[in-house]
Amino acid sequence: MEAVDKCGSIASAAESLGMSYKFVWDYLTRMRRILKKPVVVTRRGGAGHQKKRGGGGATLTPIARLLLKQYRSTERSVSTLLDKKARMLPG
Repeated sequence: MEAVDKCGSIASAAESLGMSYKFVWDYLTRMRRILKKPVVVTRRGGAGHQKKRGGGGATLTPIARLLLKQYRSTERSVSTLLDKKARMLPG
């Protein structure tokens, strides 16, 4: 989701991550099924649509932004805990 947010499209996000478009699309689809809400909103692209809509792309939904924020918070907490535990180890 972070790559989609940064790149502005699923295709660009997949490329930046070294993953296939299909893998990323399927991942986002699984998230939508689990949450019963979309995590991205897509805009149709292509030559015929670029002038009217500015090309294709994808943006995160509010639920996706909330999930990403909570994920980053949890990641920081775990990292802090691991750092504390590592300092307690002998040697």
